[in-house]
Amino acid sequence: MHPEREDAPPMEIVPGLHQLKTPMAGPALPYMMPYAFIGGDGVSLFDAGFGTPEATAAMTKELGILGSEPKHIRRLFISHAHPDHIGMAAWIKDQAPDCQVIMLEREWQWIQSRWLDGDAWTRLSDGWLVKHGIPQEDIDAAHEAGALSPTAPAVKPGQAAPEKAAGAPRGGGGPGGGMRWIEPDVKLQDGEVVEFDGFKLRAVWTPGHTPGHMCMYEPNHRLMFTGDHVLPYISPNVSLHADQEGSSPLSDFRNSLKKVSSFDTRCALPAHEFTIANLKARCDVLLHHHDERLNEVREAIGSGETSGRVISQNVHWNTGPFDDFNIFMKRSALGETLAHLRLLEDEGRVERIEADDRLLWRKK
Repeated sequence: MHPEREDAPPMEIVPGLHQLKTPMAGPALPYMMPYAFIGGDGVSLFDAGFGTPEATAAMTKELGILGSEPKHIRRLFISHAHPDHIGMAAWIKDQAPDCQVIMLEREWQWIQSRWLDGDAWTRLSDGWLVKHGIPQEDIDAAHEAGALSPTAPAVKPGQAAPEKAAGAPRGGGGPGGGMRWIEPDVKLQDGEVVEFDGFKLRAVWTPGHTPGHMCMYEPNHRLMFTGDHVLPYISPNVSLHADQEGSSPLSDFRNSLKKVSSFDTRCALPAHEFTIANLKARCDVLLHHHDERLNEVREAIGSGETSGRVISQNVHWNTGPFDDFNIFMKRSALGETLAHLRLLEDEGRVERIEADDRLLWRKK
């Protein structure tokens, strides 16, 4: 049940349920895949996409192929608060004011604590980058160039700002920068069920990629909507950031993989790439991947006391060397490294050392 070419019409998963495609903002992943339930109760969506003109146009076109319009959307389930999933929510509410936006209450709490004041979070996160070894001048250069988005070029101190980014205001380094946030109409708890048009969607709390990430299980057809929690080829980013001290996102993620793999699932429907025929097997692969990554991160510490930045430089990244990343990608990669270091610390395999205003790591 793999999707066809990018411009193919919506693929039917089961009667009344179709897989759509809306374009991403960068080249790494060409599109994300919302899922549209079409029935007598109108349209219900699981995720939607970015709020860009290109994405909203694609949503309008694909709903039109199915005989519907954005104004017919009754429910929008949000897996998590990254802009390729929630970014279209405000536009959908404009088109369909009675549409219910639905997410886990835990994710809304995270939105409130981090994203509603993006500049405050960026300042906190910039200090956290320095604490883990990123030079302040690298951060300043990115801000001065306005090169803070995932697709911005890498900017080095003293380098001229790219023309298209020059003059951009300082701040806005979070993935929700510039997005119009709306409060969800329904805030679910783990295990709650929403029924419509013969479908029963059960909320499955799967923290890791974000603190309140939500998968949904449909028992009648044995389908698991996985959002970004489980993807068929790439491994979702699982990071420890400045506002997550005291938590262990990678431990949460591993437990969440075991949780979803325990469901009786015919296939899984992720937000990117293609459908997953064997969810348990894919979860086992991801668990094994992180076991190997834990060992790699530990070895990357070397023989002394090492910063998170140097450890991140010493491990392999599929997208290229750490030093070639822009500041957004360095933030994500460093967060992923720290998530592994935190779990290694919990397992007694490494220890952290506070050194003035810096944090270092060494093997045990």
